[in-house]
Parts: sequence; C-alpha cells; structure tokens
Amino acid sequence: MKSLLSLLLLASTALASGIALADDKTACTWPLTMPAPSLLLVGEVHGTNEAPALIGDLACASAKSGNAVVVALEVPIEEQARLDHFLTSDGADADQAALLSGRFWTRQPQDGRSSAAMLKLLHRLRTLHAEGAGISLLAVDDGMAGSRDAGMAMRIRAAHNGGTPVIALLGNVHASRKKGRQGMPDYEPAGYLLSDRNPHSVYVRGPAGTAWVCVPECGVTPIPNNRFVGDKKGYLPAYEVMPGYDGLYGASSTTASLPAIN
Repeated sequence: MKSLLSLLLLASTALASGIALADDKTACTWPLTMPAPSLLLVGEVHGTNEAPALIGDLACASAKSGNAVVVALEVPIEEQARLDHFLTSDGADADQAALLSGRFWTRQPQDGRSSAAMLKLLHRLRTLHAEGAGISLLAVDDGMAGSRDAGMAMRIRAAHNGGTPVIALLGNVHASRKKGRQGMPDYEPAGYLLSDRNPHSVYVRGPAGTAWVCVPECGVTPIPNNRFVGDKKGYLPAYEVMPGYDGLYGASSTTASLPAIN
C-alpha cells in the first residue's frame, strides 16, 4: 500500500497540471471604485473558483502598491505551520504534498474551503512572496462550536494591530457586519465583532452557476442568479441590497471548484 506522502505527491503532480502558475504573474489591479481599507472582509459561498481568485487579485494589487498585507483564511489554526512553510517554499511537488498532508485537506467531507481554487490561491500568494511581496498568511478558525466567530475576530484583530492591512476571506455569514441571522437574532458574526476596527465588508456575487456545497451531502450544487445584481460586474456599493455588507463584488461567472484532493 502506498504511503500517504506518496499518494499526496501523485495528487500534487496531477493537480499541478490544473494550476496555471504562469497566471500568477499576470497584471492585477484593485477593482475600480472598491475602497482599499486597512481591514477588508470578503464574504463568499465556499466552493467556487471566483472568490479565491478575487483574493489573489486583491493581495497582488495591494502588494504592488508596496504594502505588506496579511491574508486571513477560514482555515483551522492547526494548519498555520504548514501554511507558513508553503508560503516560503519553492512550491515543488514535495512542498505541496506537505501542505496537503494536513487533516484540513484530507478530512471527509470536504466543505469547499479546501478546494482546488484555494490551493491555486496559495500557489499565487507563494509566488508573489517569492517575488518580494510582503504577504503573510493567517489561519483564523479554531473550530470551537459556538465561538468560532469570536475566535476569528480575535485573530484578525491581532493581525490588524498596528494598522497592517488585512484581507480576510470568510464564509458570507461570518463576514457580515450585522448582528443576527435567520432564526438566530443574537448571532454575532466576526464582522460584527470587528466593528470597532471599521472593516469594509464585501459580498461576492455572480450569475447563476455552481459551487461545491454541503447541503448536507457535498457535491456540485446549482447556485441561483439571485446572488447577482442585474448585469453589473465588479464592485458596487451594497446600499440595502445585502444587509451587513458595505459592498458587492459581481464576478463574471459562478463555477464550482472541487476539493483539492478529490
């Protein structure tokens, strides 16, 4: 029987063919009219290609402006050492295999946070770091039932101390600045708990498409076009369309990203 490392090396080689690392050096610009706050919370539906790609563009644009930036991810804090190692590695197959050996990438079921698109994002951030960008990674999820949002907010706040820009990719429930959710009026999302830091929350929307979602079975799931605002792509203020959010980012498509190890 092959060892886990051998299997992960094979998976790494196969996945590499689907991860266009050459894309890492393409031009990137901050979305037109989107504010560039020191604390940006991006709310996503887990399991799409578009939200992680947006984070890569934002980190790239921020780095090009000369800023150091922390990219916070809704990843278990137990993965922090692997993230740090991968960010400073050469990105070889063995480096990717070491990253993917964590339980986050191998657990069942996979809920969309450990997708091929997330792995591609990490490759992009690693390449930017190797080119001299002041990028660091932060895992913020402690997995504590009932207090996950408090833990996320605490770690993001600590990273933001001193004014270091933070770009956080969270599930859209956690990135909201509004207290309460359907059936849970007292629920306090991470965005709400960070109100003292005046974050700017952006909801990623797109036309009808698909995402890798667990509802409760995991798989490619249709996403309706009510997540889109007309035919507007790019950034626009949320107004009252999406309570708890300051802005909306209209992606050009909504496509499912399967687990990195599938």
